[in-house]
Order: sequence, then structure tokens, then C-alpha cells
Amino acid sequence: MAFDPRIVIGPMQVGSLLSAVFYGCLISQIYVYFKLFPTDPRGFKIAVAALGTWQLGHFICLIATLWTMTVTAYSHPSILDTLPVGTKILLLLSSFTCSTVQSFYTHRLSKLSKIIILPLISGILGITAQVAAFIFVIRAFRMANLETFGEDQHFIIAFAAISRSASDIFTTICIAATLKKQTLYIPGASMTAKIADRIIAWTLETCLVASLATFSIAVLLLTLPNNAWFGLYVINSNVIANSLLAWLNRRFTFVRDNSDLTLCSTIAFAG
Repeated sequence: MAFDPRIVIGPMQVGSLLSAVFYGCLISQIYVYFKLFPTDPRGFKIAVAALGTWQLGHFICLIATLWTMTVTAYSHPSILDTLPVGTKILLLLSSFTCSTVQSFYTHRLSKLSKIIILPLISGILGITAQVAAFIFVIRAFRMANLETFGEDQHFIIAFAAISRSASDIFTTICIAATLKKQTLYIPGASMTAKIADRIIAWTLETCLVASLATFSIAVLLLTLPNNAWFGLYVINSNVIANSLLAWLNRRFTFVRDNSDLTLCSTIAFAG
């Protein structure tokens, strides 16, 4: 069968270009975060630094993959019968990014909610998604033919994407519901309620967008015969990392509006 670059190079190039844009946004957001919130808890800073590290490796792997696909394999397209090593490492780093963000939200839920079962379910869903991602990466390293790999691994790829999306959506809804419930028991605290409502809106905006992006991978995989899903997979980790930084950095709007930043942090980021 003749080599079809659309199967491999097309989705990777489009995904890489868009991912580079999102990576630039992430670096800017990380700089803004450390500039604006130097007194944040150490755990927050470690999570942000970890995201920066995973995504730096992700970006380097993207460059290495594009070089292999467009330069090294130019005269020998058979090299692309399997994924380049850089792409396989990229898949692993993407799962680390997603798990770091999910762990952050699960930890926030455990601090906000008095119902232990909620963060427990969130954690189980997150672990399930990470295990599925590990299985996917291991099979990627062992693949014999790229053209049939997507078809052979439909279930595990779709399961990993759906379980990750389910984990994100569940955690998002629980955080939003917990915040709303807490404000109902503060009589006369109009400012607190106003701040909580804005934080709930942030949560829904940032977290659900990332969840839908992850779910879209499974939709593309199951509905389109080509590898369009892989282009979205390449972008996904940067979208998720940016969503968390956007959630953190939007606290600055309270400083700009002369609101109580301490109250905001207490409500949204308890503990």
C-alpha cells in the first residue's frame, strides 16, 4: 500500500502548530502567575512548575517529531510505519499534565467539601484515566504498524478520553455545587455570595471547556476514519494546562476591582 502522508503527517503538523500557540500562552500565564501571586501555597507553585516542566518536554518532543516526519523521513517514508520515539514520549507527558491538573482539582474538592466520598470518586476516576493512558502509551511503544494502530486501539483510546472527561466533569460540578451550597449558609454575606458566584462561573468556564476538548478526542476517534483525533490529542494537554492557569490567574480581577482577594482565596482555594 502506498504511503499516505495524510494519515500521519497531516494531523501531527496541524496539531503541532496549534499546540505551539497554546504553549506560548501557557508560558505567559505561568510568568503572570508567579509575578502576581508570590505568596500562594507551596503546593500551588509545585503544581504550576510541574505543568511547565511537562509541557516543556511536550514541546521539545513536538519539535523532534516534526523533524523526523518532515526531514528524516523525507526520502524514507517507511520510517513512519510506526510513531517516532518523540511522539511516544509526548503521549506520556500529556498524560502527566492531565493527571497533575486533575489532582489539583481533586485536592481542592477535598478541602472544600465535607463529603469524603466526592474527592474519593474523583480520585478513582482520575486514577482510572491515568492507568488507561499508561496502557495506551505502552501499546504505542510496542506498535508494529501505525496505520492499523488507531483501529486496533479504538477501545483503550476512547476509554482513556471518556474516563478523563468524566473525571473532569464530575469534579467540576462537585466544586461548583459545594461553593454554591456554602454561600447559602452565610446570611447577609452579599459580597461573599457575589465572589462565590463569580468563582463558580470561572470553574464552569475553564474546567468544562477542557473536559469537552478531551471528550472530543473520543468523538473524533469513533466517528472519523482518519487520524484527526490524534491532532486534537496533541493539543489537548496544553488546553488543559492553560485552563488551570486561567482559573488561578483570574483571581487578579478581584485586585483590579478592589475586592477582597483573601476572601476569594479562602472560598475558591481553601487550604
